[in-house]
Amino acid sequence: MSDNNPIGSSTSSTPTTWSWRRVTALSSAFALHTFAFALMLTPAAPPPPKEKPKDNKVVVEFIEPPPPPPPPPPPPPEPPKRPPPKVIEKIKPPPTPPPEPPPVVVVEEASPMAVPAPPPAPPAPPAPPADIAPSENVSYRRMRPPRYPPQAIRQHQQGTTMLKVLVGPTGEAEEVTVEKSSGSRLLDQAAIAAVKTWVFNPGIKDGKPTRGYVLVPIKFDLSEQ
Repeated sequence: MSDNNPIGSSTSSTPTTWSWRRVTALSSAFALHTFAFALMLTPAAPPPPKEKPKDNKVVVEFIEPPPPPPPPPPPPPEPPKRPPPKVIEKIKPPPTPPPEPPPVVVVEEASPMAVPAPPPAPPAPPAPPADIAPSENVSYRRMRPPRYPPQAIRQHQQGTTMLKVLVGPTGEAEEVTVEKSSGSRLLDQAAIAAVKTWVFNPGIKDGKPTRGYVLVPIKFDLSEQ
């Protein structure tokens, strides 16, 4: 019965063949996974180190210069110079002056054609006196100086007044005007008042006193007060 039942024989042999194949497949898969897992655990090899760039260093060597040559020997001393000989100049005597000729004797002989010499000319008349312009009599400036106005002193006024004075034949100031003001009316009036009392040197024309103008500066300075 067992020999004639092919179905039963196939049933008993099939499970045994299938299990070995399965075990082999499972073992292979397990070994493959184990190898892959071992590869994953193995650290990766570090990349090869990069070559360091070489430094282009320049080596400088200081070479000491050769020692300087020895100084040349000093020149031999010069022999002492002899002073030049003194030249004595001979003074030549002055030449002898020639002898003076004898004086000429003039003999005057009376001549019938002789004419008597004319009488001497009369002296020339004196030149006319030169004209003189009128001028200031300095003595009157010292005797009657201008009076510094007190108000001008308080206001610190100072300056120079130039006056034009008409001097008469007798020397009096006939007319006094301001030629150039000092910048202060008080100082100009004080200068005019003083000059009107002065006596001047009159001008001379043809030897006679005459009228003429003269410029008189009057200075007012606070430092002189």
